[in-house]
Amino acid sequence: MRTYDTLLSSGWRAVRNYIVFKTWPLSAFFSWWWERPGRRLGIEGINLPGSREVKQKVSKPVLCTGGFQTASVIAGAIERGDCDGVTIARPLVANPDLVRLFEQGHDAPPRPCTYCNQCLFNFIENPLGCYEQARFDSREEMVRQILSIYEPAGAAAAAEAGELA
Repeated sequence: MRTYDTLLSSGWRAVRNYIVFKTWPLSAFFSWWWERPGRRLGIEGINLPGSREVKQKVSKPVLCTGGFQTASVIAGAIERGDCDGVTIARPLVANPDLVRLFEQGHDAPPRPCTYCNQCLFNFIENPLGCYEQARFDSREEMVRQILSIYEPAGAAAAAEAGELA
């Protein structure tokens, strides 16, 4: 709700969403509709069909966005020629070490992004990070990961060794 308070001046869709999310029974209906049983959006790779069509019509490299966070899905999309590369945003916010996990041979992160968009809603007033508490063992662990951007791994050791100015 705080995010929509900030975004209300952005246009009629923000106002519409604010009213839907803030007003019961509209909010209850939307929650039911969004989380209804049998709903299978399949976020990861959702734009691959459109990417494939674009790639067939242009001679430039095509990047596809769509919640990618599984190495085999990414590799399959590129190998099939659906796209030339993928973009990764929210899954990297949720798992900043995602690329390292792929390098180590993991197909997917142990705690994948849930696509809840809490990172998006919080970044206006808070540090960018994953705010989905269900992904963490405790709130403190969540806060520690969010604040870790202020002291990247190895920065303290490098500072002690005099490598950082």
